[in-house]
Amino acid sequence: MTEAQVAGPDRGVTDETATFLAAVATVLRETVGRLGVTVDRVTEMAALRSGQVDREVVMTLQDFDRLQQEFAAIATVLEQLAEKPGEVQPLAAAQGNLISDAIAGISIADLKERLLRHLGSSMDDLFALPAASDEVVF
Repeated sequence: MTEAQVAGPDRGVTDETATFLAAVATVLRETVGRLGVTVDRVTEMAALRSGQVDREVVMTLQDFDRLQQEFAAIATVLEQLAEKPGEVQPLAAAQGNLISDAIAGISIADLKERLLRHLGSSMDDLFALPAASDEVVF
């Protein structure tokens, strides 16, 4: 018998879910890395083409940087959930559960709010956990 069978059918699903979340987080981190390399190349090309970079190009590059930060934050949430799959509880469960902690740790306010909106929750559902001290609002 496998460990998943000994522990019961839910344990196998939990392990499978953790493996899936870890794999998605890894692929997302790889994508974030590639995005960063691409942004760096575009920045270099824009800087080399003219002595003065167009304001719209700078704004677009900042948008890419923002996307990179959001992807990295999402990957971190996935990694946290994959590390302790047995501790995942509904968002409205007791304070300090893994999902609430992971969402509370997101330092990009807009991303946190969008994620909660898609989960059908609100900031109040996080039991007014203190915002990360390095919170960034764009």
